[in-house]
Amino acid sequence: MTNDKPPDKEIPARGFFQLNADGGIIAKQGQAEGQASIGVVLRDPQGQMVHDISVRIGCVEDHHIAEYRALIAGLKLALGHGIADIRVRLDSALVVNAVNGADRVKPTYFDLCTEAHALVREFSDIEIVRVPSKENREAHALADKALRG
Repeated sequence: MTNDKPPDKEIPARGFFQLNADGGIIAKQGQAEGQASIGVVLRDPQGQMVHDISVRIGCVEDHHIAEYRALIAGLKLALGHGIADIRVRLDSALVVNAVNGADRVKPTYFDLCTEAHALVREFSDIEIVRVPSKENREAHALADKALRG
């Protein structure tokens, strides 16, 4: 007996997209405020570049705002590509801990954290972790390029 049914397509191994995000700032002398930028790198489960962002975001009160804005831009980018499963890497402990609910959110960052939480809920499987700066070099370089370029 032969089976005339075509073989089922091979289902690709489940993998996670990876998002690295970083904010940069050139602060005014002795102040936290300054011109800021964001850098975002989105890679597929095989490590291939899907999209990146390198853009100035204008003057912000401090570098934490740039970090939040980088995360938000990255999450929107991933959702725009229809991504449901993702691993997010940032080098900002303040942002990672606040978004993950480990720390209280300061009033200055409440709206940004609320926006990030709303985006996080759109993913099926998401993990946001803090990494050392050396593991976030590519996103940092994109943020720096936007500031200096």
